[in-house]
Amino acid sequence: MRYLFFISLFFVSVVLHAQTLEEADALYAAKKYVAAAEMYEQLYRFDRAAESCKMQISLLEKSIKNKKKVQAVISDSIKYLSKKTTGLEKLENMVRRCEDIQIIDSIIVDKNDFLNVYHISEDAGTLAKTQNSVIYENQLKNRRFYAKQSDKNRFRLYTQVKIQGGWSEEKPLNMSVDSLEDDNYPFVMADGLTIYYASTGNESIGGYDLFVSRYNIDNDAYLAPEQLGMPFNSTYNDYMMVIDELNNIGYFATDRFLPEDQVIIYTFIPNEYPLFIEDDDFAVLSSRAGINSIRDTWRKGINYQALLQKIKKDIEKKRQPTIKKDFTFVINDKIVYYTLADFDDDGAKQTFLRSQDLQKQISTLENQLEMQRRNYTEGDANRKQILKLSILEKESQLENLYDMFGKTEIEARNREISKLRIKN
Repeated sequence: MRYLFFISLFFVSVVLHAQTLEEADALYAAKKYVAAAEMYEQLYRFDRAAESCKMQISLLEKSIKNKKKVQAVISDSIKYLSKKTTGLEKLENMVRRCEDIQIIDSIIVDKNDFLNVYHISEDAGTLAKTQNSVIYENQLKNRRFYAKQSDKNRFRLYTQVKIQGGWSEEKPLNMSVDSLEDDNYPFVMADGLTIYYASTGNESIGGYDLFVSRYNIDNDAYLAPEQLGMPFNSTYNDYMMVIDELNNIGYFATDRFLPEDQVIIYTFIPNEYPLFIEDDDFAVLSSRAGINSIRDTWRKGINYQALLQKIKKDIEKKRQPTIKKDFTFVINDKIVYYTLADFDDDGAKQTFLRSQDLQKQISTLENQLEMQRRNYTEGDANRKQILKLSILEKESQLENLYDMFGKTEIEARNREISKLRIKN
């Protein structure tokens, strides 16, 4: 039934598209170029939209000679339309270089639930929704990426690494080019170097655009981001690009032509390298760039519904049951504990709990020391003298805590190993 619904929706959209294009042509013929440009732009006919703007500029340039009192207003209009034309020509070029991708499926969902459609293997990592972003955790579960608002009230990308069962202090990604606006919705490929994310900066063509960048090990920074082409990007919000290399499947979200609270998730087959549609008919290219119909992207002889079902079944089959992990405590090369219920020896359990308390004290003291060292750097001579004594005292306390923590962990581990030997 759902399949038939999408087919009927496709035919309706084609009819409406044709009628609206006729209306835009009528506006153009009536020399209502601004209105025509707006309608052409909505239809992805950026070639005709740019031409309409040029025609309006030509009319204004002729009228400016005879209307000296409004020359400034007309000049401002010409500047605006010239800038608009440049943007439309960029969009026109993007349409002409539209990538030839096979879109398997499309599902419209509530914006708050969009991640439920992303079915990816464990090798691709995990995604978790937050209020204004998504947390991506890699397949090893030892690094994560996310976005949060910075001091400048815009979203920036951050990362953390897992250390001794906890997350390190967050660190902003070192981007070689600052978008100066919002960066959000990160996803990192299995190589750990390639990152896809969405940005409203970097000359976005409308709202969030999808970008890709790669980490440069030599200078500890990400290369200048590359804007993805069409059909991935549009004049609306496009975000959350995910590619599951194991299953050769990708996803991205967009709110193009949808109500504010909804998004559409496209499932596609990633190309090994960019393949562009070879067609000189701009109407065909604009239809593919705007994704008027996913059926237009299909190749002959492939059962895409069966392919999609197979991919989902393979992912579910490989997905392992989630193990509850309150902590990670290595007993030996073969045994790792994740919960208190794993302990066989009650004494070992109590000793381990003491080590956890010591670890919390260490974390608190480390944070206090970091703050005092920062204040020491910025303080005057008297302030530095007072802080120096406190810093030395805390460093001594921290050294003792490190020693106690190490010994307590060893004691807990040895007690548990002794119990296991007796048991076996």
